[in-house]
Amino acid sequence: LIIGIDPGSAKCGYAVVDAGGARVALEVVQLGDLADRIARDHGGAEIEAICIGHATNSREIENLCRSRWPAIPVVIVDETNTTLDARRRYYEENPPRGLLRLLPRGLLVPSAPLDGYAALLIIERWQRARASN
Repeated sequence: LIIGIDPGSAKCGYAVVDAGGARVALEVVQLGDLADRIARDHGGAEIEAICIGHATNSREIENLCRSRWPAIPVVIVDETNTTLDARRRYYEENPPRGLLRLLPRGLLVPSAPLDGYAALLIIERWQRARASN
């Protein structure tokens, strides 16, 4: 499994993909529940890496992961524009229906938080960077 975390001050985007690239989880986790959420995934399968976005609160989450799971590689990933890209991905997977499809996407408000999608994009960026090296 690969875990992606889009850190925030109160909540984090959280995504998990398996070795084949299939999405296992895409959610928003309260910051105080993050360690328990990672522990659940760690207890069920081997974790290849934890990818953390480089912005808000990333240092604290990095320290938590390195101290609690020292055998798992922790990677800091540039998360520039992941919010915009997450919005785009959300609407690719959840296209507007009815009259809403006529509105420009910039005027629509997603019905779900985008943090999980941002965490997924963080994983995908790390995978692309790793594949190109």
